[in-house]
Amino acid sequence: MNVLKNNKSKIIIGVLYFILFIPVFYSIYYSVPASDDFAMALGRDAYGNVVSEFIAAVVFFWTKRGGTICSFVAEYLINPLNLHVHLGHWYGIYMIIAFIICIFLIYMGLKKLVFYVLKDADYARFASEIITFLIIFMLIENYYYVETYNWYVGMISYAGVMALLFLNIYLTLRFAETGEKSAYVWMIVTGVIVANTSAFDIPLGAFFVYIVLFNKGFDKFVGSLFKKVLPLLLYIAMGLITIMAPGNYARQSQYTEGVSVGTALRQTVADVQFFGMAIIKERPVTLIIAVMLVLLGFAVNNKQRKRPGNIILYGIVAVCVWIGCILPYVYGRGMTRTYLDVRMQYVLDYFIEIGLCIGCVMLGQWIAYIIKVDLSKVAYIATCAVAVLGIAALVVTGRYATTVTYEVYAKHADIAASYDLWNGILLEIENSSDSDVTVDRDYNVSWNKYFLYSGMEPGEVYAVELDSLYDSQQILPNVYYKKNSITVNYPR
Repeated sequence: MNVLKNNKSKIIIGVLYFILFIPVFYSIYYSVPASDDFAMALGRDAYGNVVSEFIAAVVFFWTKRGGTICSFVAEYLINPLNLHVHLGHWYGIYMIIAFIICIFLIYMGLKKLVFYVLKDADYARFASEIITFLIIFMLIENYYYVETYNWYVGMISYAGVMALLFLNIYLTLRFAETGEKSAYVWMIVTGVIVANTSAFDIPLGAFFVYIVLFNKGFDKFVGSLFKKVLPLLLYIAMGLITIMAPGNYARQSQYTEGVSVGTALRQTVADVQFFGMAIIKERPVTLIIAVMLVLLGFAVNNKQRKRPGNIILYGIVAVCVWIGCILPYVYGRGMTRTYLDVRMQYVLDYFIEIGLCIGCVMLGQWIAYIIKVDLSKVAYIATCAVAVLGIAALVVTGRYATTVTYEVYAKHADIAASYDLWNGILLEIENSSDSDVTVDRDYNVSWNKYFLYSGMEPGEVYAVELDSLYDSQQILPNVYYKKNSITVNYPR
């Protein structure tokens, strides 16, 4: 009983997180292998054994597909399809476990970052818990990213790297706080892995520069300038190695004839503006939580009135992160219109939402610092009032329908039906003794953004060579299932 009493707040927060994640768990549970999952599975007979196949695959992807070798290695080594058995719901369970690990690491880094921003103010540790929950609530309820939650390859390449970035943030702040050598070493290890994905290079470097060079976070424990900047130098080195991989240029030629850096930069700014405004205008949860965070920032800093961090500098760094995270994608694909793959929208949205939330907390701190009147109790009461009134407003106006929780509830039957359709198709392919497999279905399930189908288009013949490691025109289900060809017929 004493354990329960002493950890009452943690238990309550844990229950709230569980309730928040239930719709996500539901959708992920009804996942099936898709697209590149088939290509990134080991087991091709042509290579003799999985070791030879793995080495050949790594070389192929480095020279033909890109420099993100850490992601490629992980995708091959821990792909659940390597078991070569019909996974059914076990694929979804695997993805739920992956989601939990990723969101936990993001939680760790976010909580540490919020605590750092609060500057050891009154109730900072408890306040950082509440603020972190509100941020994650926004991340989960505003949009659903099926290509990073339900898709194994997308999870490894994007959600997994995002999680490692926030683990790196945790370790960086841990070292700045304690000077632990282990934190310094693991900060470098995680940072180098993160730097191997170009979408995270600028966020990683910008955070390090902000904490270590601008805010002098390491000065208390590190006297040597070289040791202070060594992690950054290693991050940059890995980023350059990634960019210079021959596979980047081979892959880029498949998408476009190329655009100038200036054109890509202008398009990137337009993308940030478009998706940022969508988060604010189309998702009322954003405004409710933003107001609550300003009030909480005010309440926490109202008595002590510690001088907050430089909010202008923070804003500049945040904008650099927003632009930097998608600029390589926009430039690499020669994008000249506002469009992002769902997995890239995940990256941009997460950074925009987290950046806005931290900015709101800092704004509240500055208001408390300037207004030298003790209104902390009023601010806490106002925070609760905004939460209650905000929920009431969502219900009265019908805007609750914009939340992920409601949308999953509304689409839950379609999600399950989509799974039944595609799980049955994959099972029939796997159990067929034919070398040329044709699967016929006389129905389809309406598209919804909470289910990712396996990627096989109706009537298309998938007949990639069985020793192929990748194909720029088709996905590789026939290679995975060791069939000469696979055709799936169903109405669009």
